[in-house]
Amino acid sequence: MRALMLHELGEPENLSLEEVSLPEPGPGQVLVDMYAAAVNFPDLLSVQGKYQLRPDLPFVPGKEGAGIVAAVGNGVTGLKAGDRVLVQVDWGSFAEQVIASEHECYPVPDGIGLDEAAALGLAFQTAWFSLTDRIEAQKGETVLVTGASGSVGLAAMQLAKHVFGCRVIAGLTTMSKEAEARANGADEVIDLSVENLRDAVRDQVFAVTDGQGADVVVEICGGDVFAGALRCLKFRGRLVVVGFTSGNIPEMRTNYLLLKNISVIGVDRSQYRDQWPEAMQEAQAEMFRHMLDGRISMPIQARFPMEEIVPAFDIIRRRDVRGKIVLTIREEDRA
Repeated sequence: MRALMLHELGEPENLSLEEVSLPEPGPGQVLVDMYAAAVNFPDLLSVQGKYQLRPDLPFVPGKEGAGIVAAVGNGVTGLKAGDRVLVQVDWGSFAEQVIASEHECYPVPDGIGLDEAAALGLAFQTAWFSLTDRIEAQKGETVLVTGASGSVGLAAMQLAKHVFGCRVIAGLTTMSKEAEARANGADEVIDLSVENLRDAVRDQVFAVTDGQGADVVVEICGGDVFAGALRCLKFRGRLVVVGFTSGNIPEMRTNYLLLKNISVIGVDRSQYRDQWPEAMQEAQAEMFRHMLDGRISMPIQARFPMEEIVPAFDIIRRRDVRGKIVLTIREEDRA
């Protein structure tokens, strides 16, 4: 099979498309013929050696994709050859085949393309558990989503607006993306490219909420945005830390939590997959139902063949993400 191999940490230019030996599924594992793989910011960090999980070199990057089960190992009871599945792994999806544990595979319903399923996974799973298990967003609440034009931001806005019935404020570092934010659920938009974000985030949020502030923040940027997001919360407000796309991991004085009666909590999607797999399966099945109902969908910004992995990553490196970047590994016959 062909796979994008990384022999030396660095940049996507270090990836090479190579023929590698065919994997075989072991006990509890599934072999999947991959049709599509999503390219994400964490994949770039993995290539650069900056992600929290660092597999031994050489390895195949790629944390998610979708395809058709080719074979199953001993002990697999919920899947069989021919099943269409979304695959969530720590690495390995940038290949024509991937080995995954059974609990890392999610059945894809008819009516959803494999490329659409690949685009839906990581971002919507992260947003789902942020809004449900971590901060319990309620109908009618005001939710600020920072870094709103990225895939997790788009997912969080869609879910908050169209599934949980919240009012949504999009925080954008590039205001030219306002139309995309509003198309994906934003009721209001604030500018995160201005100076003095510690004050500016609060002031802008107060301006669009009649001085009330936000009930909930889905915080994706880190850095100075985090400080401003804390200050815009209402009494008993909740903030969930999703990531640090700014590259700056902020620190926090805990007396501020006490003084404002606010909560700050984190989310790591992969922990649900591995520690609470039944909840992840139920959540993904529900998100697929919402997708079939037309409530949610991840816009696919661009598709690339495996040979063009560098241009795919270039969109992420330019910070020009407006949806999901997908590698087309095989063409699906949807006749």
